Amino acid sequence: MAEYIQKPNTGSIFINRDKKAENHPDMRGLVHVDRNLLIDLLSKHKEGLIKLQLAGWKRNTKTGEDYLSLGVSEPYEKPATAGNPWDQQ
Repeated sequence: MAEYIQKPNTGSIFINRDKKAENHPDMRGLVHVDRNLLIDLLSKHKEGLIKLQLAGWKRNTKTGEDYLSLGVSEPYEKPATAGNPWDQQ
């Protein structure tokens, strides 16, 4: 069977089967972020925290295990509007 190739800016998070204490995470996983997205974000934000947008979908593995499939992107920012173009003459 072919090995799964992770798509850029995606990830998965699964139930943590190694949880032994209440302070251990309920779920664990990985996200694979494209280098170009990181470079772009770093060039736009010279200091401070960088915000990433996450999206998640409930999925099941072929063996029936529940997990969340994740997508990572730059946060959507609504473009500034210049007013109604029909009002401008």
